[in-house]
Amino acid sequence: MKAFAAATAIAVTLATAGAASAQDVRVAYGDLDLATASGAQQFDRRVNRAVRTACQGGSLLETARCATALRAEIQSLLPSVRREEYARGHSTRQMAMIPVHYG
Repeated sequence: MKAFAAATAIAVTLATAGAASAQDVRVAYGDLDLATASGAQQFDRRVNRAVRTACQGGSLLETARCATALRAEIQSLLPSVRREEYARGHSTRQMAMIPVHYG
């Protein structure tokens, strides 16, 4: 199982503006059940950690652009079955009910 989990990681080569060399970003997902809310949240935490590490050192605008592009790239590299599971994992989250009073 560990060999399978190690092999199921997303690898992205990020060429940051002004950087002398490209940076490899890896996000493991093989050990997660992305179809559950907890699995999807753990994947989000891993992606956010990778984004914080890879997209630092520039202006606020450069950092925001890098973060947006890297998140989109990571999600696009998930196999289609895993993307569907991830979407289901997000749809199982409970939303707070807020009463609305009219009048």
